[in-house]
Amino acid sequence: MKKQKKSYEEWQKIPELSKSGYTLLKERRYREASQEFEKILELDKKNIYALVGLGDVSRGEKRFEKSIEYYKKALTIDPLNKFALIGIADAYRALRMHTDAVRIWEEYLSYNEHEFDIAILTRLGDTYRKMGKLKEAIEKYEKAYTVDRKNPYVLSGLGLCNFEMNEFVTSLQYWNQLHEIEPKDIKVLTNMGNCYRKLKQFNDGLKYFYKALDIEDENFYALYGIADCYRGLRDYGKAAEYWRKILKNDPYNRKILTRLGDSYRNLGNYQTARHYYQKAIEREFDYYAILGLSMVDKAEKNYDAAVENLQQLERMSGLNYQLTILLSECFTEMNKPDLAIQVLGDALKKGITNEELKRRLKLLKQGH
Repeated sequence: MKKQKKSYEEWQKIPELSKSGYTLLKERRYREASQEFEKILELDKKNIYALVGLGDVSRGEKRFEKSIEYYKKALTIDPLNKFALIGIADAYRALRMHTDAVRIWEEYLSYNEHEFDIAILTRLGDTYRKMGKLKEAIEKYEKAYTVDRKNPYVLSGLGLCNFEMNEFVTSLQYWNQLHEIEPKDIKVLTNMGNCYRKLKQFNDGLKYFYKALDIEDENFYALYGIADCYRGLRDYGKAAEYWRKILKNDPYNRKILTRLGDSYRNLGNYQTARHYYQKAIEREFDYYAILGLSMVDKAEKNYDAAVENLQQLERMSGLNYQLTILLSECFTEMNKPDLAIQVLGDALKKGITNEELKRRLKLLKQGH
């Protein structure tokens, strides 16, 4: 009788241990939370809350394979336990096993087809987006949107998906809705700026990028957006100012070095432009830095160097409209019309059909 009474008293401790474990888990005190859940399993080896709790602990510690083991044990007891399903799928997603994560979430939804579970739908949307399946992602987000039109994860997901599909006006509509809810969220502000930037409404873009910069004065995306908007407005002096600000924190960023070179080239400061292009190339091969360098050489009438760089780009990436124009201009200015005619003819033969190329070729042949 005494043994049974003790067992019953211990059994009564389970709810308290479970509550304590999940409290510690929320506080990220993983070792202590794990100890509480282990105590429960000593009393009840099949306790679903303890198994899921240990899975959450392991996932919090980024031991994703271990967390999957616990979730699987929980699912053998309760195959449709929502928390175990969310946990195991999140662990698969963290391991970039997106197909496994999707399979579990889709299976859960199939058992609950008359209910819209926003937590599952948004996770599915996120995962499909990372897999590049944007239409599937939008389908899941839109289902969640019918339930909750103010859910930040849903609005953000729809904004991102539409942006990636180049539906910038639609994307902006969702970011605007989210902006009403979270007016000082830097991610929202920079995404709104990016939509306007892509729509070439640069002054509107600047407004939102500056708002983001007021909140975080060295935010990369805000600085990049501002610089690129000024580039779109052809205000290369202001663009250069903000490209330089990015370089203070990221001095070896090839793309930014190249953009800064472009700004100085457009300002006619070829020496400084050359400096930044060469710094970019020193880091690693950069197509646009070499292209910019060739344009500087052409402007300074260093035609041999310009042609050498342009032909190097042609060998590596093939002939395109921009290279064709620059090469033909270099050969024309070098008084080598035969080579200019040849490069234009080669481009047309390769399927680079463009009225400007045809017009130039016709003029060169007439004057030849």
